[in-house]
Amino acid sequence: MSLGLAQGGFSVVAAADSDPVAMETHAANIPGLTWVGDLTDPNVFIEQLDRWGIENIDLLAGGPPCQPFSRAGTAKIGHLVKSGSRPAYDERADLWQSFFAILDRLTPRAMLFENVPDFARAQGGAMLVSLVDELKRRDYRVHVEELKAWRYGVPQHRSRLFVVGVADGIDFSWPKSSDERPTVWQAIGDLPTIPADTRDEAQRYEGQPTSSLAKALRKGLQGEERGLIRDHITRGVRTDDAVIYGHMKPGDTYLDVPEHLRRYRSDIFNDKYVRLSFEDVSRTITAHIAKDGYWYIHPREDRTLSIREAARIQTFPDGFRFAGHPTNRFKQIGNAVPPLLASAIATEVRRALKGGSTPTVIRERRPAYGSSFRSDLIGWFHAHGRQFPWRETNLSPWQFLIVEMCLHRTRADQVARVIRKLTDTGVTPDSFLANARILEPYLSTLGLRWRSANLTSAAEYIRSNLDGNVPDSWPELMAIPGVGNYIASAVQCFAFGRHSVLMDTNTRRIAHRVLGTDSDQPLWRLRLHLWELAGEEGANAQWNQALLDLGALVCKARSPACGECPVRTHCVTGQIEGKA
Repeated sequence: MSLGLAQGGFSVVAAADSDPVAMETHAANIPGLTWVGDLTDPNVFIEQLDRWGIENIDLLAGGPPCQPFSRAGTAKIGHLVKSGSRPAYDERADLWQSFFAILDRLTPRAMLFENVPDFARAQGGAMLVSLVDELKRRDYRVHVEELKAWRYGVPQHRSRLFVVGVADGIDFSWPKSSDERPTVWQAIGDLPTIPADTRDEAQRYEGQPTSSLAKALRKGLQGEERGLIRDHITRGVRTDDAVIYGHMKPGDTYLDVPEHLRRYRSDIFNDKYVRLSFEDVSRTITAHIAKDGYWYIHPREDRTLSIREAARIQTFPDGFRFAGHPTNRFKQIGNAVPPLLASAIATEVRRALKGGSTPTVIRERRPAYGSSFRSDLIGWFHAHGRQFPWRETNLSPWQFLIVEMCLHRTRADQVARVIRKLTDTGVTPDSFLANARILEPYLSTLGLRWRSANLTSAAEYIRSNLDGNVPDSWPELMAIPGVGNYIASAVQCFAFGRHSVLMDTNTRRIAHRVLGTDSDQPLWRLRLHLWELAGEEGANAQWNQALLDLGALVCKARSPACGECPVRTHCVTGQIEGKA
């Protein structure tokens, strides 16, 4: 990120991270101050900023560890939580909040936040909504986008979520993207051919750059360094792996390996090995490359990528050196934001701060709605909203959990017929389990045989692991058997009074129609727009009930009653229907 910012015209005055080897790399390559420490408590770093005398900056940039938010990371963490090997709460997930303490200390004109795309889905989207909300409270104009790295010249399948906040009055637009796909050949095709287990730290280039990208990555080398390639070192290859590599063509995966050569089950590890193709982009370079290189087998040579080849695919220039053991160097490369992508964003942030404009830019689609969207919807809800037992009674968090688990994939009117019996007889997890046989016939009327088993498992888990109390924290709710994103969000909203944008088929349909978008619109963007529609009072229980009822009664999947819709004047689809 720092390198990309520098390439985009910023002077990096200070950088902080908990990894001392990564900061050694930073200090060796990028001018500016460095600090190594735990950012869980940001006050220590803020005190260091005071000692340095850093008062005013234009841009604050950063991102918390991605593991708590990535699909691979959350799957692994979830498995460990349910097995009792680790707590449900991951403190790394809160590091983004430290970002705001530093933001408040420095009050920059712009901020840049990056993470894996699944940050937008973390805690049912609540974390992204909270991030945006915090920025808007500080009077930043917020822009959120998921960018594909290859569209900005990076030869790999890599997507990152970026949030840019600019001071009110500054006009920012995302950088222009390209449909031209850079290739692995353009990145590494000019590098010397080397065998596995090459350990020479410096070698000589064997020819001229074979592409404009390779030429750009060689730029800046001076004197004797102009003829040397560094970090072009490789892992050794097991004998049986060498045989497997020899059978794989560019683009092949583990499924293409002859069965008699496979060491792993192909139904589970179908992509255990991936041979890259010179003619295409690479698989995403991740920190996993530090453990093994099976996802990154060289297109032509029977070995995995060298450190320099991985760095090239991430668009690090050849003059950028990495500290530490080879394993640590691979890890740093895998964790990095591709400099070329960071540079593209930095250029536009700098342009915005200078008051410039870009002739061709990506414009974010905004919903066509007025400030009265919420009041129109709530007014209609008071007159026409559905009446259900769970909306009329003060239920406990456990009873709300019963309601939401019963409503899952079942019509609300079916649940309404039996819910009083379920919540009155199963007032607590203990009483639910004690009366399981009595409640079974009522649950069976709702269909889905696994529902009863899920409720029983949930009650047992809460009794055994949570002292009989339904928790209000997202990680602990998600650890309960049978609880997914929607149920966790609903319990937080209805049982604990948390603001939460509930996303089901009804609310997603409403968002698509209000915005006038197709089904390809990412869920996180729909969630953000619904959050905006909720207005200053936020996505509270009443808002979510009104939106759910609008989808069930008016904005139906088939034959929507647009003529009766209370928010038609704010809806792109409704306005089109009115003109037809």
